[in-house]
Amino acid sequence: MALMTSMRERMHVVLWALLALFLLSMTIGGLVGGANIIDQLFGNVNPQTTIARINGENISPDNFNNRVSQQLQNSRSAGQNINDFQLKRARDAAWDQLLQDVLVSQAVERLNITASDEEVMFHLENNPPPFLTQNQSFQTDGSFDMSKYLQALANPDGNEWAPIESFMKNTFIPNYKLQKMLDESIVITEDDIKTEFIKRNINFTLTGAHITDARVAKEDAKATEEELKAEYEKTRSDHTHEGLRSITYVSWKKEPSSQDTNSAKVLATKLMKRAKSGEDFSALANEYSMDPGNQNVKGGDLGWFKQGRMVEAFDEAAFKAKKGEIIGPVESNFGFHVIFVRDNRKDENGDKEVLASHILIKTEMSPSTLANLKKDATLFSYDAQDDGFDKAVSDHGLATASFEKFDDSGYSVTGLGGLRAAIRFAFNAKLDGVSDILENNQYFVVCKLDSIIPAGYKDYEEVRSQIELRLNREKVRQATLEEANNLLIKLSTSDMTLKELIESEQNIDGFKEESKTLLQGFQTIGRSHFVNGALLDSEPGKILGPLETNRGHTIVELIDIAEFDSTAYEDQKEKLRELIFTRKQNGYFQAWMDELKENADIVDNRKFYF
Repeated sequence: MALMTSMRERMHVVLWALLALFLLSMTIGGLVGGANIIDQLFGNVNPQTTIARINGENISPDNFNNRVSQQLQNSRSAGQNINDFQLKRARDAAWDQLLQDVLVSQAVERLNITASDEEVMFHLENNPPPFLTQNQSFQTDGSFDMSKYLQALANPDGNEWAPIESFMKNTFIPNYKLQKMLDESIVITEDDIKTEFIKRNINFTLTGAHITDARVAKEDAKATEEELKAEYEKTRSDHTHEGLRSITYVSWKKEPSSQDTNSAKVLATKLMKRAKSGEDFSALANEYSMDPGNQNVKGGDLGWFKQGRMVEAFDEAAFKAKKGEIIGPVESNFGFHVIFVRDNRKDENGDKEVLASHILIKTEMSPSTLANLKKDATLFSYDAQDDGFDKAVSDHGLATASFEKFDDSGYSVTGLGGLRAAIRFAFNAKLDGVSDILENNQYFVVCKLDSIIPAGYKDYEEVRSQIELRLNREKVRQATLEEANNLLIKLSTSDMTLKELIESEQNIDGFKEESKTLLQGFQTIGRSHFVNGALLDSEPGKILGPLETNRGHTIVELIDIAEFDSTAYEDQKEKLRELIFTRKQNGYFQAWMDELKENADIVDNRKFYF
């Protein structure tokens, strides 16, 4: 009873918290916030109060930010450091999740899918959602304990189950029913299961000739300039762009100064002297070493290592030192090392080995260095605002860099990495405008807007490489198909076998009598749906092809198919059915969701926030 009393006392907080987390992370269903409607932008959608409108439903910034926070918390829980790119990934994931949740919720309402009180109780008793089965209060030895759960369900203490019942009735069960409706479209035949079994279990023995671009003459694999320009004109409507901007910027990299380097060296020197004077080296290493491998417990121990294993400066110093000698500071790209050569020896091959410990003092940027960098950036910013960007650059003796013709969906700036603030500045500023100080993890930055290009068509030179890659790929595909057809004609009009043909031809990737399952794929070909489909419909002795692969075309001879094991098939049948069902379920749901997104009326105001 003590357990039940404790659980009841905590139930209000635990269930509310778990429900909140589940609402943020569930695959389908979700809650959306409202926003005031005022006549401003995007057809009465105010970006100050509405970050998105999905089919007329307004989404508040708080709703979206809560989802982003949950994504970031998941990343932190996985041990990841949050940087600019992690933040972007979290926002993108939160946006995808938001669209899916809202569109599913709208579909549930449109289809008038509801749940009765009886269904709520049935699901609570027989189909509890994950946030309940994962609750530690309902687990024994790390696994969900149904008896504990049902006991708590049957002995409520107040109204702690009320929000759970509401969630089950309004979200979980309707979404569950919707998924079941989608699942009704899934048909799995006996042939589907047998085909899956064959792909995974039955060996096919093949001899094959693979014709790749190595067989294609250079002139046949390269589009001419005339062809590229003709393709550009033909597909010009595919190469439009939104409004574009170009900026010039100056930057101050956040890196240690010479004073920081000197401070690190001074500390390393002091530690070396303390160690030489008799202080315990291991204790000093555990207290001061910045080597992440030391973890404050290993005493700086590096174990035995041979020459060439460490960075050059460290390696040279360690192997010159005598046994028992403490040397340093030795500078490497990691920082400054104090090295204690505890022993040395020669291995069975006569190679010298060293047993050593070290203390690593990294050269890190100090707060004063960071403050000085920001001060320099601030002074430049003031001068640029007062006297003009170009004059300020000249007066301060700074180098500039450019980032040209980018749209407002970007996140990174060439040379700076992630810096969304620079993109936003460029699309909010007037021509020749100068930004305030912008920054990311690596730089302080000041930008000037150089050009504003209205929406239109991309120039030929901008898309030339893209068109060339596509046309060249198509030319190679056509050329390998033609070569494969020529080989097939040669094979059919001679007495040679495919094996003999492979031996007589150059620049053919061939393989002989290789036995693999279809999921394993064959040498040089890999896995190909075209090859697999042809083999499944063929029989031994047949020549198949040309068949398309990722690298060209192939001609194969099916030599043998291993015997179908009916006993193994019966053993695997139900698991294969479940595997196919899950695959089709995911595919059907994704196709349904893609169609909802394509047909949805979506206003995206994120650019006003990030």
